[in-house]
Amino acid sequence: MLNSKRIISTLGIVLCILLVLCGCNPGKTVKCGWDMVDLGDDVDIHTLEQGSYLADDYAKIASYAKGTQELSRPQSVQLIWLAEPQEQVAVAYYIVEIEDVNGLYAPISIDTATTCIDVFNLCVGTKYVWRVTANFADGRKSSSMWSRFTTKDVAPRNIYVDGVTNVRDLGGWATPEGKVRQGMMYRCGRLNKSETPDVIIEITQSGIDTMRNVLAIRTEIDLRTPNNHNTETGGITSSPLGEDVNYVNCPLEWDTGNYLTNNINSVREFFALAADINNYPLIFHCNIGTDRTGMFAFLINGLLGVAEEDLYRDYLFSNFGQINTARSLSNIKNNYLTTINKYQGATLSERIENCLIELVGVPQADIEAIKSIMLQY
Repeated sequence: MLNSKRIISTLGIVLCILLVLCGCNPGKTVKCGWDMVDLGDDVDIHTLEQGSYLADDYAKIASYAKGTQELSRPQSVQLIWLAEPQEQVAVAYYIVEIEDVNGLYAPISIDTATTCIDVFNLCVGTKYVWRVTANFADGRKSSSMWSRFTTKDVAPRNIYVDGVTNVRDLGGWATPEGKVRQGMMYRCGRLNKSETPDVIIEITQSGIDTMRNVLAIRTEIDLRTPNNHNTETGGITSSPLGEDVNYVNCPLEWDTGNYLTNNINSVREFFALAADINNYPLIFHCNIGTDRTGMFAFLINGLLGVAEEDLYRDYLFSNFGQINTARSLSNIKNNYLTTINKYQGATLSERIENCLIELVGVPQADIEAIKSIMLQY
């Protein structure tokens, strides 16, 4: 079993300045009344369009997104409070603390001068507690009581990383034995421009901060092909996230038919990387994070026991990203799924496992390691 202390925070914070508390004259003692907005249960991290799609038939994606706009980002969770000092005391700033009740993720702390913040990238199906501490100009403090809210238990957990489209956590999906662990493995679009001999970084500094400090990424797996002049990878040889982030080019050909059968060595290498806990949290991507990236998301989550319909829904959710043209299920069914279904197994999970072992040559030990890392019972 994976030690929960090794879970790296998957929580992302972006601040929104809406209200500013007026300054007051300092007093001798500080007593402060607090009014915390009660968010309750079923707090949704998905936008209205995303939530409507997730509640609808998975095949109806075209009614909500067509792959031509950036609609993949989550909705923020807004925390609002009112602090009323009983004497004339100036508030210098507030500290907001957010923790998950089960202690699976590292607590976060935000400094702000406002009485409202927007919190992005929370986990799905998670109970949180939060409180605010007012720090006064004379150094004294007053803390609110802890308030609670619970995020809606609906995957996928989509992520806001500035400068990158189509970012999602593989975690949060239900399996017969529990759930796929959140905060370990992410999928996304490219971080630097493709099809150019010169390195052009597209992820912004804010996006880098989210990847490093919020998602705590340790490994970037780039599925693009270097070709003769490094054109698809954009000539990059190290991660834009920093020298301490391991960059691995694990190229998959995309224009030669079946992604699985035509990329056996790279598929085996990917599973070897995913079997090593030292590579986590990790993020993998191709160009727009849809097809080659989608295949690995399908293989990993399918192996873990995620339902086939949920795998289809996750693949089609990429249409909320800026992916140029819409995707349909034919991209899956006419490609690697046909290959997978040739192998023995009463469930899709068993067929994927047998395909990986017999066709690709993935060791059983790697498969068991991935299950140990990624399954939350």
